[in-house]
Amino acid sequence: MFQWAHSNHLWAMGLLLVLVIMFIIYLARRKAVINKLGKPILINKLSQSSNIQRHYVKAVLWFIAFFSLVIAWANPLLGTKFEKVKREGIDVIFAIDVSKSMNAEDITPSRMLKAKQIVSNVIDGMSNDRIGLIVFAGNAYLQMPVTVDYSGARMYLKTINTDMVPRQGTAISEAIDLALKSFDAESQGFKTLVVLSDGESHDGDAEAMAERAREEGVVIHTIGVGTEQAARIPIDKQGNYKKDNQGEFVTTKLNEEMLQQIAKIGGGKYLNAASPDIYEDILLVLSAQEGRMIDEKVYTSFKNHFPIFLIIALVALLLEFLIRERKLNWLNW
Repeated sequence: MFQWAHSNHLWAMGLLLVLVIMFIIYLARRKAVINKLGKPILINKLSQSSNIQRHYVKAVLWFIAFFSLVIAWANPLLGTKFEKVKREGIDVIFAIDVSKSMNAEDITPSRMLKAKQIVSNVIDGMSNDRIGLIVFAGNAYLQMPVTVDYSGARMYLKTINTDMVPRQGTAISEAIDLALKSFDAESQGFKTLVVLSDGESHDGDAEAMAERAREEGVVIHTIGVGTEQAARIPIDKQGNYKKDNQGEFVTTKLNEEMLQQIAKIGGGKYLNAASPDIYEDILLVLSAQEGRMIDEKVYTSFKNHFPIFLIIALVALLLEFLIRERKLNWLNW
C-alpha cells in the first residue's frame, strides 16, 4: 500500500510550475535582447564560447532536483508488512452532509469543518472498529468502503468539501440507502450509521428509510451540526452570501427535530455538535454497542522512501554544478 507521510507538503509542487514559467519568460526575453543586438547568426558566432544547450540541461537538472526534494519532503511510504489481525468491534459508516448550507458559520469554524473535525477526532479515539465514509447532498456517494485503514480514512476526510456533489439538497434517505448497500453480510447485527447534518432534508423518505435500516439491523445515530438561529450561507471568502431570485439572503438553520426523529426510528441517539463533550459522547455511544470478531488483512509496517529522492536531488545538483555554461578548449560540447 502506498501513502504519503506528509501529503500537505505537496503544495510546493506549485512552485515548480512557477519556476518553469519564469524560465520560459527568461528565454523569451533573452531571445528578444539578442534580436535587438543584431542578426542572430552574427551574435551566435560572437558567443561561440557559450553553449545554450548546456543552459537548458542545467535548468532541467534544477527542475529535477526541486521535484525530488518536494517528493522527499512529503515522504512516500510503502507498506512492507502485510498481516492478518483480529479485532472485536463494529462497522461504522460516517455519512457527512456536504450541501452548501454546511458552509454556514453559525458554529465555529463552520458546519462543514466542524463535521470533519468531529469525525477525525472520533477516528483518533477508535481502535478495533471498521469505518467507512459517505458524502451526500442531492445524491449520496461512497467516499471510502468499510475498512480498518484509519490513515486512509483521514486522507479521504481531508478531501471532503461542499463542492464535491454537484446536485444540491440534503438527501438523507439516499445516504441511509447507500449505507445499507455498503455494509457486508457478515456484519449483521453490528452495523452503525452516524449521520452528520444540519437536518435540512429536502426529501420525505428519511424516516421510512430509517425504519428499513432498523429492520436490517443497522443502528442510526445522528449529529446535528449548526444552530437553530437563522444563518447566511457563504458563497466565497470575500464575504458574499447566497441570495434568492428576489435578492434576499438565503438562510439556514439546524432542523433538530427531524434528526432526533431519524435517530429515534433508527434505534440510536441524537447528539448536538455544539456540545463540549461531543467527541467523548460519540465514542461512548459507539462503545456501548456489542462488537464482533473481525478478521482483516492490514499493512502494519511502512518503509520510508524519501532517501531515494534525496539522492536523486543531490545527483542532479552535483551534475548541474559540474556542467559549465561556457565551452572548454579541450571539449567540443
